[in-house]
Amino acid sequence: MSTARPFALRLFVPSGLPEGMRIVEKTNWSGIGYVIPRSQLKEFTQRDEAARPGVYVLSGPDPEGGADLVYIGEADPLGRRLEQHQAREFWTTAYAFTSKDGYLNKAHAQHLEARLIRLAQAAKRCRLENAVQGRSITLAEMDRAVAEGFRVAVADGFLEELLLCCPVLGLRAFEQATGKPAQANRRLFHLKGPGASGQGFESPGGFTVLRGARARSEFVESTPPAWVQARAQLVSQGVFLQEPTGLTLAQDYEFNSPSQAAMALLARTANGRIEWKDAKGVTLKEHQEQAAAAASAEGEG
Repeated sequence: MSTARPFALRLFVPSGLPEGMRIVEKTNWSGIGYVIPRSQLKEFTQRDEAARPGVYVLSGPDPEGGADLVYIGEADPLGRRLEQHQAREFWTTAYAFTSKDGYLNKAHAQHLEARLIRLAQAAKRCRLENAVQGRSITLAEMDRAVAEGFRVAVADGFLEELLLCCPVLGLRAFEQATGKPAQANRRLFHLKGPGASGQGFESPGGFTVLRGARARSEFVESTPPAWVQARAQLVSQGVFLQEPTGLTLAQDYEFNSPSQAAMALLARTANGRIEWKDAKGVTLKEHQEQAAAAASAEGEG
């Protein structure tokens, strides 16, 4: 994704219920997105956009524990295909994206599906239910420019704008850790324990641990089973690599919190705000408290 820049989203809840279907539009984007609770799928299928081609993501808790289970697809029309997915039991929310002007066609949707599947596979933030890779088809130059978000030139486009919307809507399957703090003055924190060591930093979605971190192989007996399953899933996805001396983090990876990051490395329950320390031994908790105090003093001034 390109250098971060401010942007605005317009969010509309047609039912008036906070937990209901949400419609998202973004300034200077020809697309439109829907966040559809499973119980409100019928409401979506009655809208004009449901008759158009587009891409969609089904998301729900993974029965095996750990991250969410996700299915990525394309359809023309969107509504009919989503109705067919009522047979899939795992999903609780559908995310659907199409164009407001009808310019997106079936070929573009197929290409976007393939790109999203590859992005999710690279990010490894969820378990993909897709049995196939998606079809990356050959498009004419102009059509490819549309599907890729007009990236042939310098303008932002459909896919890039879609990816900006996803985290705001709670869909984080495509986010990849940057490998460095978003701001140059952000601190690196360190963690050490029996068979474990690593570096990381606070990031917008939680806490990012840098590639090469070492994790203890065996959990202590008191560790909650859910977290044991969650790390096992990270191993199966290739986020952690099993080596003779333990586990090694194969990529920069963003955990939902400092504590989740600490537990993944230490193989036990842990308070990440205390376990993560800077080069001088100052804990993350102390840094957060100092920052809060400084902000409070500035506000009072």
